[in-house]
Amino acid sequence: MDNDIKIGILLPKSQQYPSLDKDFIRGLKLNNLNVKFFVESIGIGADEKLIIDKLQKFTFQEDISIVIGFLGHRNIPEVYKYASNNDILLLVADLGATTPYQTSEHKGIFINSLGLTDSCYFLGQYFSNNEYQVATSTSYYDSGYGLLSALEYAFKEKTHFTGHYITPFMPRENEALYMDQIINTQQPNAVFAFYSGLYADENADFLKQNKLTQKYPFYVTPFFINDKILDEYKNNPHELYVVSSWMQNDTESADFTSGYKEVYNENPSLFSVLGYENGLILKNLLLNARNLETSSLIEEMHRLNIEGPRGTIRFDKDTNRTLFNHYIYQLNLDPLNNISFRKIETLINDGDFIKAFASQTKPDYVGGWDNAYLCH
Repeated sequence: MDNDIKIGILLPKSQQYPSLDKDFIRGLKLNNLNVKFFVESIGIGADEKLIIDKLQKFTFQEDISIVIGFLGHRNIPEVYKYASNNDILLLVADLGATTPYQTSEHKGIFINSLGLTDSCYFLGQYFSNNEYQVATSTSYYDSGYGLLSALEYAFKEKTHFTGHYITPFMPRENEALYMDQIINTQQPNAVFAFYSGLYADENADFLKQNKLTQKYPFYVTPFFINDKILDEYKNNPHELYVVSSWMQNDTESADFTSGYKEVYNENPSLFSVLGYENGLILKNLLLNARNLETSSLIEEMHRLNIEGPRGTIRFDKDTNRTLFNHYIYQLNLDPLNNISFRKIETLINDGDFIKAFASQTKPDYVGGWDNAYLCH
């Protein structure tokens, strides 16, 4: 590879996860790519005009035709359309927190997602198959994305919800008590909870007060987990399950984790994994493509079949998206009270979830927030 190759990088900023952009770039650079990076900020990922402006700058000012973007969801098809029409190869990373309506293929656009809504959909199938009656618990902020609707979509004909609890944007004085009363009244088999950032911290405080974690198994998304919640489970061991396509101590990606830790002296985050995978895809692309013409690069992307931290990386031919299996990880405490997460269920991703939404017309109005998930 020639270090004259220029790669554009589009990155959001997050107040809740201030290391998001740094972790992503660190993961990307772990591949030791001999290229020149040009990095641009896209704020909270809610302004498609800003993103297109940055693409124009890459194309016309720097002659860049390969771009890696950590993007959100609002009006992103406009970004895809622009990149496709201007012969840009755009490799997108996203958190997959919104339901993927009309995700038809755009030439030259390839999407590698953490797949949070996919996780929720497959978890919904798991609940349905096991006839669980489920209470949901989330924050006002987190409820503004598509995680709950993905879970609901998996239930289809027969709902398995006992009810929903949402922490108000401004919690009430006795919020822990309200949460306790609402969920106890429902008597569910399990609680599905998704919180992030400061809302996850706030939620951990409420759970410490009302001890709901000792009454019900909790199934959660990875951003629910923080030091406060882990301390609560250490002091009062109970059933905690995380649904995700990857967790930090996943033994199958031990080489990636140890390599990352060796270079940066800390464990990789979910953002690091997305960065690393996109760097790995780029490395393979530059190694194997016949030339740097966009058409040649696209051909190579369609042939891609390599191993990464979350398993085999390849793009579905109908949607140009990666499809990873998802897992249920169970919290474990060893005799010394050390915490780990053990894979107990594999949720096979056959691509049906993405294809089902890709073929659906997006409703005229879909509520929720404009900003990329976690970027606010």
